Amino acid sequence: MSLLPRLFGTKKPTVQTARVSQVVTAEPDSARPVRSPVYREAYVTYESGYRRKGVVMDVTEAGVRMRFPTNESLPAAVTLSARSVGLEGVADVIWQKNSEVGLRLRR
Repeated sequence: MSLLPRLFGTKKPTVQTARVSQVVTAEPDSARPVRSPVYREAYVTYESGYRRKGVVMDVTEAGVRMRFPTNESLPAAVTLSARSVGLEGVADVIWQKNSEVGLRLRR
């Protein structure tokens, strides 16, 4: 018998994916799409099987901006698993600056 469920409860985290899709709509006069701040945990997996944990900072129609705890370089393509925001699949690394990267999902 575990003591943790009695202390912390068994409530599962809720994800509001509808909120993300409402906010991320491009404005006609804007040079770039509106970014929706998310701040959710996600993983990227290299082709070799190496898996890194990071945080999705924001989401747009074009892609995702992620932040990692270290400044390791990412390969050109990774597999993104961000189920908390409803994104999963192969993504191309568009830019990388220190521990932040921009990813574009292949559709």
